[in-house]
Amino acid sequence: MEEEEPLAESAHNKQRMIDKKLRKFRRESPEVIESFLNFWRQAKKPSAIPAKYKELIQLAIVLASHCELCIYKHVKLCLLAGATRAEILDAAAQALAVGDSIVYEYLAYVVDALDYYEPVIKGNENLSGKT
Repeated sequence: MEEEEPLAESAHNKQRMIDKKLRKFRRESPEVIESFLNFWRQAKKPSAIPAKYKELIQLAIVLASHCELCIYKHVKLCLLAGATRAEILDAAAQALAVGDSIVYEYLAYVVDALDYYEPVIKGNENLSGKT
Protein backbone atom coordinates (compact mmCIF):
# COMPACT_ATOMS: atom_id res chain seq x y z
CA MET A 1 0.00 0.00 0.00
CA GLU A 2 1.37 3.41 -1.03
CA GLU A 3 1.88 5.86 1.81
CA GLU A 4 0.07 9.18 1.42
CA GLU A 5 1.97 12.43 1.51
CA PRO A 6 1.33 14.41 4.73
CA LEU A 7 -1.18 17.24 4.21
CA ALA A 8 1.26 20.03 5.02
CA GLU A 9 3.87 18.58 2.68
CA SER A 10 1.28 18.17 -0.05
CA ALA A 11 0.20 21.80 0.44
CA HIS A 12 3.82 22.93 0.36
CA ASN A 13 4.44 21.04 -2.90
CA LYS A 14 1.24 22.39 -4.45
CA GLN A 15 2.25 25.91 -3.42
CA ARG A 16 5.66 25.45 -5.08
CA MET A 17 3.90 24.46 -8.31
CA ILE A 18 1.54 27.42 -8.02
CA ASP A 19 4.47 29.78 -7.38
CA LYS A 20 6.20 28.45 -10.49
CA LYS A 21 3.08 29.06 -12.61
CA LEU A 22 2.62 32.50 -11.08
CA ARG A 23 6.17 33.44 -12.07
CA LYS A 24 5.23 32.52 -15.64
CA PHE A 25 2.05 34.60 -15.38
CA ARG A 26 4.14 37.54 -14.10
CA ARG A 27 6.41 37.31 -17.14
CA GLU A 28 3.45 37.12 -19.51
CA SER A 29 1.26 39.77 -17.83
CA PRO A 30 3.62 42.11 -15.99
CA GLU A 31 1.25 45.11 -15.91
CA VAL A 32 -1.54 43.17 -14.21
CA ILE A 33 0.78 41.69 -11.62
CA GLU A 34 2.53 44.98 -10.94
CA SER A 35 -0.82 46.68 -10.28
CA PHE A 36 -1.86 43.90 -7.92
CA LEU A 37 1.49 43.83 -6.13
CA ASN A 38 1.44 47.61 -5.64
CA PHE A 39 -1.96 47.29 -3.96
CA TRP A 40 -0.77 44.31 -1.90
CA ARG A 41 2.37 46.16 -0.78
CA GLN A 42 0.28 49.16 0.24
CA ALA A 43 -2.00 46.96 2.34
CA LYS A 44 1.04 45.35 4.01
CA LYS A 45 2.68 48.67 4.96
CA PRO A 46 2.83 49.59 8.63
CA SER A 47 -0.45 51.14 9.71
CA ALA A 48 -2.81 51.31 12.68
CA ILE A 49 -3.01 47.49 12.65
CA PRO A 50 0.28 45.76 13.54
CA ALA A 51 1.59 43.19 11.03
CA LYS A 52 0.88 40.22 13.30
CA TYR A 53 -2.79 41.17 13.57
CA LYS A 54 -3.05 41.78 9.83
CA GLU A 55 -1.81 38.24 9.27
CA LEU A 56 -4.25 36.83 11.83
CA ILE A 57 -7.10 38.69 10.11
CA GLN A 58 -6.00 37.35 6.73
CA LEU A 59 -5.87 33.84 8.14
CA ALA A 60 -9.44 34.15 9.41
CA ILE A 61 -10.53 35.40 5.98
CA VAL A 62 -8.95 32.53 4.08
CA LEU A 63 -10.46 30.08 6.56
CA ALA A 64 -13.90 31.56 5.93
CA SER A 65 -13.14 31.44 2.18
CA HIS A 66 -12.28 27.74 2.39
CA CYS A 67 -8.93 28.16 0.61
CA GLU A 68 -6.89 25.16 1.72
CA LEU A 69 -3.54 26.25 0.30
CA CYS A 70 -4.09 29.79 1.53
CA ILE A 71 -4.59 28.47 5.06
CA TYR A 72 -1.17 26.85 5.06
CA LYS A 73 0.44 29.95 3.60
CA HIS A 74 -1.21 32.28 6.10
CA VAL A 75 -0.44 30.11 9.12
CA LYS A 76 3.19 30.35 8.04
CA LEU A 77 2.91 34.13 7.61
CA CYS A 78 1.27 34.44 11.04
CA LEU A 79 4.13 32.55 12.62
CA LEU A 80 6.67 34.66 10.75
CA ALA A 81 4.90 37.80 12.00
CA GLY A 82 5.28 36.57 15.58
CA ALA A 83 1.84 35.11 16.27
CA THR A 84 1.71 32.32 18.82
CA ARG A 85 -0.03 28.98 18.36
CA ALA A 86 -2.72 30.16 20.80
CA GLU A 87 -3.29 33.36 18.79
CA ILE A 88 -3.51 31.42 15.53
CA LEU A 89 -5.98 28.96 17.04
CA ASP A 90 -8.02 31.86 18.41
CA ALA A 91 -8.10 33.49 14.95
CA ALA A 92 -9.28 30.16 13.56
CA ALA A 93 -12.01 30.02 16.22
CA GLN A 94 -13.13 33.51 15.22
CA ALA A 95 -13.41 32.43 11.58
CA LEU A 96 -15.44 29.42 12.66
CA ALA A 97 -17.74 31.57 14.76
CA VAL A 98 -18.36 33.99 11.89
CA GLY A 99 -18.32 31.51 9.00
CA ASP A 100 -21.81 30.18 9.59
CA SER A 101 -23.31 33.58 10.31
CA ILE A 102 -21.86 35.06 7.12
CA VAL A 103 -23.57 32.39 5.07
CA TYR A 104 -26.78 32.90 7.04
CA GLU A 105 -26.78 36.64 6.35
CA TYR A 106 -26.24 36.06 2.62
CA LEU A 107 -29.45 34.01 2.44
CA ALA A 108 -31.25 37.36 2.43
CA TYR A 109 -29.65 38.12 -0.95
CA VAL A 110 -30.83 34.76 -2.30
CA VAL A 111 -34.40 35.52 -1.24
CA ASP A 112 -34.15 39.04 -2.66
CA ALA A 113 -32.88 37.72 -6.01
CA LEU A 114 -35.66 35.12 -6.12
CA ASP A 115 -38.27 37.77 -5.34
CA TYR A 116 -36.88 39.92 -8.13
CA TYR A 117 -36.21 37.41 -10.92
CA GLU A 118 -38.79 34.68 -10.33
CA PRO A 119 -41.82 36.73 -11.47
CA VAL A 120 -39.88 37.92 -14.52
CA ILE A 121 -38.90 34.40 -15.60
CA LYS A 122 -42.36 32.97 -14.91
CA GLY A 123 -43.87 35.76 -17.00
CA ASN A 124 -41.29 35.21 -19.79
CA GLU A 125 -40.46 38.89 -19.65
CA ASN A 126 -37.29 40.17 -21.27
CA LEU A 127 -34.44 40.12 -18.75
CA SER A 128 -32.45 42.80 -20.57
CA GLY A 129 -31.87 45.72 -18.32
CA LYS A 130 -32.42 43.60 -15.20
CA THR A 131 -29.13 42.58 -13.70
